[in-house]
Amino acid sequence: MFLTDFISGGSWFLPLIIVCLVFGIVATYAKKTGKTKLGKIVDSFAYLLMLVMLIISWILYFRGEYNFISSAIWTVVVIYLIASQLLKQFDDRWKEKYGVAIFHRINMATTGVYILLVALLILMGSHFTTMGWLITGIFLVIAAGVSYIFQKSEQ
Repeated sequence: MFLTDFISGGSWFLPLIIVCLVFGIVATYAKKTGKTKLGKIVDSFAYLLMLVMLIISWILYFRGEYNFISSAIWTVVVIYLIASQLLKQFDDRWKEKYGVAIFHRINMATTGVYILLVALLILMGSHFTTMGWLITGIFLVIAAGVSYIFQKSEQ
């Protein structure tokens, strides 16, 4: 059994999907019932799972079973999620210290950098082909639109 079976649909893929679904259901339940401790436990396990997947992707890259772009995208996603969680964690302190407008600019800048990094990785993965530019353009439009909508809804 190759390590790629874990990621590409082998014997560990279905259990991973089930674990993610259970995490989602428990997190939704915790949020609706106001059980913050349960929500923090689920978040901690989810971040641990994400970190393990990141480590596995880099192990697969160094073994030659995975390409650099996929591992780099995983890394960028994990860094973005951690950065956005830190922004949410220190939300009140930063708003008091820097003001609401500056906080939202920092949040938008973090999201913008993330979107541009993923777009660059998509371009690199497609070797800058015409189809890669098209996919990157579509990704940029959709990601920027979704980001704008979420940022406006938070204000």
